[in-house]
Amino acid sequence: MLNDKLTKILNVTLPALPLKDIHWRTQDSTAESVLFYKIMPDAKSEELFLKRIADSKFSWLIVNRTLANLPANVSVIDESLWPEVQKQILDVLYPLPDLKMIGITGTNRKTTTTDLVVQLGHLVGKKGLSIGTLGVRHYNKTILDFGLTSPSFIDLRKFIFLYGKDCDFCVMEASSHALVQDRLHGITFDVAGWLSFSQDHLDYHQSMEEYYNAKKIIFSKLKPGQKLFVPAEQKELFAKLKTTSMNTSFAPVISEELPLFFKTQFNKNNLEVAKALIESVFSQTPPWDMNQLQPPDGRFNIQAYKTNFIVVDFAHTPDALENICRGIKHTFPGYKLKVLFGCGGDRDRTKRPLMASVVADWADEIYVTSDNPRSEDPEQIISDILTGIKGRKFQAITERPKAVKIAFAELKEKEVLLLAGKGHEDYILIHGIKHPYSDIREVDEFIARNKV
Repeated sequence: MLNDKLTKILNVTLPALPLKDIHWRTQDSTAESVLFYKIMPDAKSEELFLKRIADSKFSWLIVNRTLANLPANVSVIDESLWPEVQKQILDVLYPLPDLKMIGITGTNRKTTTTDLVVQLGHLVGKKGLSIGTLGVRHYNKTILDFGLTSPSFIDLRKFIFLYGKDCDFCVMEASSHALVQDRLHGITFDVAGWLSFSQDHLDYHQSMEEYYNAKKIIFSKLKPGQKLFVPAEQKELFAKLKTTSMNTSFAPVISEELPLFFKTQFNKNNLEVAKALIESVFSQTPPWDMNQLQPPDGRFNIQAYKTNFIVVDFAHTPDALENICRGIKHTFPGYKLKVLFGCGGDRDRTKRPLMASVVADWADEIYVTSDNPRSEDPEQIISDILTGIKGRKFQAITERPKAVKIAFAELKEKEVLLLAGKGHEDYILIHGIKHPYSDIREVDEFIARNKV
């Protein structure tokens, strides 16, 4: 069946060998697979392509450029056509199950809200599959960690097929990269949420307008007449989105008493959007027991220590830091706030002093350290950060484990220590090597060692 379909799509005679899979990584491909390979336009990439292909197995190869010494079983197809070709193959091999589909975008808050949607679905007897920064998950359980906010289109379709069969709905983080790169090709949402919009990823999108236009693609993914919900506090974003689609709505405000995790305004907003999404897609408004809800790993994870609190959060943009610092100050009046943070390497450098400026506005004490330096010099990253801290005392400690231990040792009565940036991550990425490290584990071990 797939051979016949591909024969029509590619206008070639395919080998008699049954085609059983589709891949975009050479190391995964088999002799019965269709393999897609993007050849970059430089001599080194071309040489690497020829080497990898010589060592790989595949039944048919699809590339984006004509090149000397291509194998016989190959088709050259413009890359802009790949998503549709891949979709037609995937529709045969990995057809979409009959699920309600929910998409969530926004600069920040996607992961928390996605997780809350699954938890709220569980409370009303609906089984959810989530796909995002925390990996592929069923309720309270990670099935697969793929290391990105949004997987490739091929992987996404495989995940939904393999892990969504027994589910009632699938909720996914729709990153700007995934939207603009068409990684959600052919997938439409029954409802969507847009949580926030602020500076990030300008290393990729080049301008805020380009970034916004990438996010805005989510409207084209909505089924006709379906809604996109925005937090009630995001009035400026709502007004902007309303000019694009009249189907934009505020998420209803929750007025009841909520657990500590939702005392911060941004997490309350996350819950309101998650609740609106579930109620919209299943047309149910049951009583909710909010005390059963738990924060996802690394999202405002808070632990008490003597008269203090230690918070681990993934906040790594100016807006995210602003929200969590404001939230902590509001939730813990009379407490001093200490913030430990860094900035990732090989990412938008312009946000480094902006993040520092936000922390300087809110924190009583500041620790500047490493996040994921990647290929950059961590001390240069810290220097970039420090340009945003003016007239404030700080400690700059390059090694994050050392910085965290110093921050623990310097805790005094009635202080909140925020460890920002790493969240759920269990590594520090330096020159392509993941060195084991976890803020969450550091906090757990510190509290265990110092039990009263």
